[in-house]
Amino acid sequence: MSKNAVTVEHLRLACRHVEEMLGAGVSENFAIRTLELFADVFAKRHMGGRGKNSPHHVDQVELWSLAAISMRDSDPSAKGGSHFRVEHGTPRRGFARRILKFYKDGMLNEGSLAQLVENQWKLAVITLEEDRLLNKKARSTLFETPEERWRSVGIEFPPVG
Repeated sequence: MSKNAVTVEHLRLACRHVEEMLGAGVSENFAIRTLELFADVFAKRHMGGRGKNSPHHVDQVELWSLAAISMRDSDPSAKGGSHFRVEHGTPRRGFARRILKFYKDGMLNEGSLAQLVENQWKLAVITLEEDRLLNKKARSTLFETPEERWRSVGIEFPPVG
């Protein structure tokens, strides 16, 4: 296993770091960043993510919105960054806060993390316009599922199966 394969113990350490930094007067915005990165890497590895742990690239993501598929098919030169972006269905900050809550409640373990990752951590490739819609209408709202968040702004995906 890679030295950088994030474990539950690493997540506990990152949670403790968040609490210590907050206790020292550091803003949450700064204190939680390591936990966000560790949580994302842990989730990607748990879900069998392709490619490197981080950062995510459009070529590593299987789920594409209908608009992104249409743009890719109509313009084969369209590239990530200038046309598409990798979207976290549950924003990284919200996902890290859920892990931090598990830690505070004494429930941070393999089982709880597996369930959280499988229900909440999803990546999709979306267009930059879809990204603007998400930022405008659903940025600070916490949804039950990534799919609910995407539906709230009209992002559609191909049917499963």
